[in-house]
Amino acid sequence: MLNKDQKRGLTIALRIVEENMQKIEQLLENKTYEGILYDTNCSVAPDGKEEILKRISFIKDRINYIATVFALEKECREGLRKIFGILPSCWEIIENVKAKRLKRYGDVQDGLDNVLDPQLNRITDLILEMEQFLGKISK
Repeated sequence: MLNKDQKRGLTIALRIVEENMQKIEQLLENKTYEGILYDTNCSVAPDGKEEILKRISFIKDRINYIATVFALEKECREGLRKIFGILPSCWEIIENVKAKRLKRYGDVQDGLDNVLDPQLNRITDLILEMEQFLGKISK
């Protein structure tokens, strides 16, 4: 019924919906996250949570049905690969907020680089250490 490209497109679309349903489930189940620079609070009443989770289950059932009918291929993801994908973007984000790059937001005070950049450099060093460590354990 589907050609190869249609099948790939359908698979990708349903995979994204499934991923997003999983994220919503996690938000509902974890309820809160108290971080350093952001907090997440999911204050859905228990009966509302139950209704949403029920619908998520129905959505996943439909995705499963479609995947079965059209023999859609399941992707096996290794968490380590995802981590390897995340770390470089974190490094890049940190590099883009060093003092010299903050000029795009306005004048930078003298000495900011001496206060901010060493802390940011330590973060990037730790990210690189994580990458090296993960590289060793993934072999």
